[in-house]
Amino acid sequence: MWALLRDKKFLHATALLVGTMVGVGIFGIPFAFAKAGFWVGVAWLAGLALVTVTYDLAFAELTLSTQGVHHIPGYASIWLGPWARRLSLIGLMLSGYGTLLAYMIVAGEFLHNILSQYIAVNPDLYSILFAAVWSIFIVARLRTVAAIDLAVAAMFGATVLLITALGIRHIDWGNLQGLTSVYWFLPYGVVMFALSGANAIPLQRQLLAGREKLLRPVIITAVVFVTLLYLIFALVVVGVSGDVTSPDALGGLYDILGNGVVILGSLFGIMTISTSFLMMGTTLFETFHVDYRLRAASAWLLVAVPPVIFFASGLRNFIDVIGLIGAVAVGLLAIVILASYVKAKKFALRKPEWTLGLPSMAAWALAALFVGGIVYTLAFR
Repeated sequence: MWALLRDKKFLHATALLVGTMVGVGIFGIPFAFAKAGFWVGVAWLAGLALVTVTYDLAFAELTLSTQGVHHIPGYASIWLGPWARRLSLIGLMLSGYGTLLAYMIVAGEFLHNILSQYIAVNPDLYSILFAAVWSIFIVARLRTVAAIDLAVAAMFGATVLLITALGIRHIDWGNLQGLTSVYWFLPYGVVMFALSGANAIPLQRQLLAGREKLLRPVIITAVVFVTLLYLIFALVVVGVSGDVTSPDALGGLYDILGNGVVILGSLFGIMTISTSFLMMGTTLFETFHVDYRLRAASAWLLVAVPPVIFFASGLRNFIDVIGLIGAVAVGLLAIVILASYVKAKKFALRKPEWTLGLPSMAAWALAALFVGGIVYTLAFR
């Protein structure tokens, strides 16, 4: 393991997945945990981390069983046909546009937290500027994106540790007790959103060309790292804020930890969601440009414009947005991935460098879990 941690390819590929997973979702986790009960949230986080690492590894094996590098709609088309391609495209677009919209919503608040003492600007304008600036970098080279992710992943870890050090002595352990049964399901969509990162796996395969065996430890390391960071962040924020934990996680810290921590957390937020915005935008761009063979300009417009339109139309409640995306959009993509994996196990187009060994019945059981999550969310939210 220590040898892997000195391997630049391993670190870049791990950071690519970490940078895709860690984004605005982390700020919804403390609120969801506080509403449902902290330990209920921890149970959801642990269980869904295991589910996530399983279907991420299944997707990695799927990519290695297929000639060429595609994105989820491309693999769905190859293994399941046009209907699956359309379904996965719907899931990818819902996930992508919803995620970019959620990043816009909180980016405006974070930039306002940082700059409001110097200049009075409407947070909505910050949101638009944030989207405009980062959209320019969507066509950046993959190597550049990975380098940014590696640097931000390191800063992210350091910032979480710093917030933990500042907040841990203010934790009221009584805030971690109890539960609210009416909100027991709230963490599901939020945690699924926060752990989603399968879109980065085809890009990881490109980075690890010739060393595909590293995909398995890369994915496991990334998911474990992100899960532990989410747990630490939720522990501190809920432990300090308790019942006044805010949807953006930071507002409830102000009275106890002061304005400096809120500004620091906002800086941390801008760093993490910037790389995630870039990765999600890059994935959508390459899907339109590579899988659907649209011209680069058209693909870029399809990525950059819709989130701004949704934002301008008034869709700005980010807890509702990420919960719906996590349960429905991520669930749809996971179902398609697992169904494709089952077929690719039997009819691989190339010999994968390693196999997960997940039985087909287990894959279908995971798919059924996602179906249940979609149905429950749409029926009872």
